[in-house]
Amino acid sequence: MIMSASLLRRIGVTYGTFVVANSLSNFILYPNRKLDYGFVNRALGREVNTEWWGTRTAHILTIALPLAVADHLSIDLWNKVLLPRLRYPAGTTLSFSRTPAAVLIHAVTFAFTGIMAYVAWDAYMNPYHQKDKRVHTITSKIYPELHGCHTMYVLPVSSGIVDHLVGRPCPHGTLWGLIPPVLAFTTVKGFGMAWPWNENLTPFERKLNAPLLASDQIAYNSQ
Repeated sequence: MIMSASLLRRIGVTYGTFVVANSLSNFILYPNRKLDYGFVNRALGREVNTEWWGTRTAHILTIALPLAVADHLSIDLWNKVLLPRLRYPAGTTLSFSRTPAAVLIHAVTFAFTGIMAYVAWDAYMNPYHQKDKRVHTITSKIYPELHGCHTMYVLPVSSGIVDHLVGRPCPHGTLWGLIPPVLAFTTVKGFGMAWPWNENLTPFERKLNAPLLASDQIAYNSQ
């Protein structure tokens, strides 16, 4: 299948939006933690453990692509095939106001599809995953990601609220349009992790945050 220029443009805009939204969600999930951004650590004055694989930068720049592709392919599938077959009036397009059930199904399925595509790619391409445990790496992510994706209702609901408050549609690629995906990335990632969220660090990130973690433990023990 050859993608049209319009579809590629929409995917590109959404990709950029998801990159920024994913980055900003880390500030909400880890408000006082130093995260491992790989080669970007140098600019942040942090030690570099690995340049790319297993870092937040790799996650941010990579997962946005399958998510953006899955999002727009799903939108086109609903608009061009599924909604007409479900006998919606001609010209009806996917929207929370006119097709709420379809939007919720779309949001969960595109997010889960995009996330698991990234998980599978990382499992097979990341040299730090053991070859005999690649399938386990993928299957072990199914339930946590489903648990996170069930909160994708946040995306259309918050989009509707933002559009209402601003007084006009706020699509991807706009400043106001960043709010819904930031919230969605926060809830999907957050509910896919154990609580408290800011304790979900890699071993290297625990090393970067050793003084903070120690002081947090002291404060907790003194309560």
